[in-house]
Amino acid sequence: MAVNLALKYAPQLDQIWTHASYTDNWINKKYDFDGVDTVKVYTVTSVAPGDYNRESTGDRFGGNAELQDTIATYQLKKDKSFKIAIDRGNYEQGMRAKKAGEVMRIQMNEQIIPMIDADRLDTAAKGATAVSQAIASTTDAYQDTLKLNEFLDECKAPLSGRVLFVTPAEYTLVKTAITTNILASGYNDKLVGKGFVGELDGVPVVKVPTSYFPTGVKAILLHRDSLLGVRQVTETRIITDSEFVSGSILLGRFIFGSFILKGKEKGVAAIIDGGASES
Repeated sequence: MAVNLALKYAPQLDQIWTHASYTDNWINKKYDFDGVDTVKVYTVTSVAPGDYNRESTGDRFGGNAELQDTIATYQLKKDKSFKIAIDRGNYEQGMRAKKAGEVMRIQMNEQIIPMIDADRLDTAAKGATAVSQAIASTTDAYQDTLKLNEFLDECKAPLSGRVLFVTPAEYTLVKTAITTNILASGYNDKLVGKGFVGELDGVPVVKVPTSYFPTGVKAILLHRDSLLGVRQVTETRIITDSEFVSGSILLGRFIFGSFILKGKEKGVAAIIDGGASES
């Protein structure tokens, strides 16, 4: 005699773990792209002081030098979108598990937020390479991070506003130098809530999955004023009355970009894989 066993689908969705943005608290948002795709930013050129001439019968300051400047252009080029249909029949006959609002949240957490975070870290890593501030890792991970801070010290970047993004593996190598008991337990709770794992020589440390980093990059130190992050369009819609689909359509569009500001280009440094043994 045959035995027929029952089959049941759970009404709960089983999704991968996700995380809020790792970078959003650590970027420059001061420049306004409202209504445009390009912003030009001036950087004025200071002049070296000369000797004041007390004996001159004319201009004792040495003449007028008109203020010079440079212009950097930042253009938004990332324009991404998605479209997902949830057929009403599939929804009803799938135990109503795939609710549109829940699917939208999953799409944002699993795809959109990581995409923007990765773009910012990629921009920062390329910026470090462009100014020769990407160093090869050695067997001394703590010394490597100190070298990153040396770069920012030399460009006079303030200590306040710096952040160190590290892969989990790199964090493991330097964690003996990181304390999570910074001031008091109450303050520490606030740091943990913002994604901190502690401080290293006064710099907050944020541990980020390796998949967010460009290949071979292990850590990025930056000052928040150096990395401009722009999200011009963040549009999500759930359409329930489409003439083409019986059910729901989820739409999303995102125009964004990240840039290293020219005037603060040396406010970023990185550790890249140097092939050193780390046993």
